[in-house]
Amino acid sequence: MAELRTRLRMATAPLHEQVDNAYAAFDFDQEGGYLSFLRAHGRVLGSMEVALEQAGIAGLLEDWPERVRRHALFADLEALGSPVPLPLPAPELDDSAGSWGAAYVLEGSRLGGRVLARRLHQLDPSAPSLYLEHGDTAKLWPTFLAQLETAHPCTWPAIQAAAEATFELFIRAAALEHSQCIAENEKGPEGPFHHVAETGLSVTQQ
Repeated sequence: MAELRTRLRMATAPLHEQVDNAYAAFDFDQEGGYLSFLRAHGRVLGSMEVALEQAGIAGLLEDWPERVRRHALFADLEALGSPVPLPLPAPELDDSAGSWGAAYVLEGSRLGGRVLARRLHQLDPSAPSLYLEHGDTAKLWPTFLAQLETAHPCTWPAIQAAAEATFELFIRAAALEHSQCIAENEKGPEGPFHHVAETGLSVTQQ
């Protein structure tokens, strides 16, 4: 059997590409872009991490407390003066197989965070970035992949289904934030996210 990582990467490639395209549209050098990026992630992590904990992820990953990022993300939102967005409903995670699939997507979503943080700080050195810089990715990703391979091969359909559902949740969250950005822009500068311009994140790239 091919490694689960390889199978997951191949099976979810189209959805992964959609996620990459959706989140690339949140331009950090545009007013409110970083805030909307965080809010979209918050709509996913706010429910998915809780769902994983309720499904017993700590029994699969002993270092799960080191991996939890929603609190860092919520702290960044608070620093930007934004309330925590209402999370989207998480898919059902009835067993360890579903947990592995969902965790694969969440753990993969931290990759590249520090690169984004460096770009963000070039635009605004004071921007809060606890979420993007959370954890030691060089350690957390390889150790996760090693644990992923312990999943029983017969559980593959459930692993794939949970991974796909989690990618789809990220896509829905991005679409929701993009639509809200359009609505707020149409309202003009007095909309509820006008405060973003006062945080320093409304920076034009030099």
